[in-house]
Amino acid sequence: MHSHSEKELVSKRLKGQKLVIPDMRPIFAHWPSGRNENYQAMKDIVDKRLADQSIKEEARKAFSDMNPALLAAAWWPTASMKRYQVMVDLIIWFGYWDDLIENLAPDPTAAEGLRAATKVLVCQSLGLAGPDDGEDVTISNPLIHGFQSIAKEICAVYDEEQRRTLLEHFDQYIDSTRLEAEADRSDKLPSLKRYWEVRTLTSGMGALLGFTEFAVQAKLPTSFVRSAAYETLWVTTIVINSIVNDLISFKKEMKAGSVLSSVAILYHVVDNLDAAVQMSLAHLRILVDEFDRTANAVLARSPLLGPAEIDAVSRVVDALRMVNTGNLEWSLQSERYGVGQFVTAAGQIELVL
Repeated sequence: MHSHSEKELVSKRLKGQKLVIPDMRPIFAHWPSGRNENYQAMKDIVDKRLADQSIKEEARKAFSDMNPALLAAAWWPTASMKRYQVMVDLIIWFGYWDDLIENLAPDPTAAEGLRAATKVLVCQSLGLAGPDDGEDVTISNPLIHGFQSIAKEICAVYDEEQRRTLLEHFDQYIDSTRLEAEADRSDKLPSLKRYWEVRTLTSGMGALLGFTEFAVQAKLPTSFVRSAAYETLWVTTIVINSIVNDLISFKKEMKAGSVLSSVAILYHVVDNLDAAVQMSLAHLRILVDEFDRTANAVLARSPLLGPAEIDAVSRVVDALRMVNTGNLEWSLQSERYGVGQFVTAAGQIELVL
């Protein structure tokens, strides 16, 4: 007789329940938001490029549903057309690589090969390979090699310190995909604490946020980048993004057979779906308040920074806020999660799992 795993039991209990997610926009109402003015022109370019790519139809539909032009337009609404293009290319590259490593989960040796080769590619593309790092890139996939053109634009703007910091974020993300594969294989749900320890790395947000200075044409003071305050802003941005994603993608992930989510973990603890949602929203509000307090404290220390540095910090702070307001809007509007049809006149999402 088959005994169900913890994940299977949670999934069975959730199946058929009504998920109600209140409108999250009021939580972010005081934060800036927008859409890049070049969105439609960029979408036309991306749609044509995807139509011309020799990829599987399933992958083509996934990219179409994701609408990378909309995601980048919502996350970085103030970026110039040229930099917006780079950010769109980054999102496409990132989405493709993430799916590729996920699909290699049943073959750990091939997955390790991709991780190692990608780390070499990123390091070399960012101009950071030393004289003894002449390792050949063993990736033949042209879409993965596309990172070289992205890195070329970054190298024209970022100094060595910025590029090394960016490389650290990529290495952390690439290495963390091992943890994600392990969590997916496990029959048990992790504790909420462990989930967030891993999720902040596996979401890939660290690598994406590493392009923030590029997107908004700002150079942060080194002292600020290395500060505890910036770490707080960085981590709260990632967790806010992930909570919104966990809520809105919950039905999609369950349909794909996964309950590895903060919502499912909370539900497993309290045995009440509405309570799990409310706890997620409470966590969101706490993080938004923490972000604002930290940002206000940093900007209040203006005598320690020059006018140009204050301007750079202010632009990056607002950019991090727009990453999250933009992520919410994109999540509701794109076909990736398919929740648009379940949004009520009051702005809340109501659907059956």
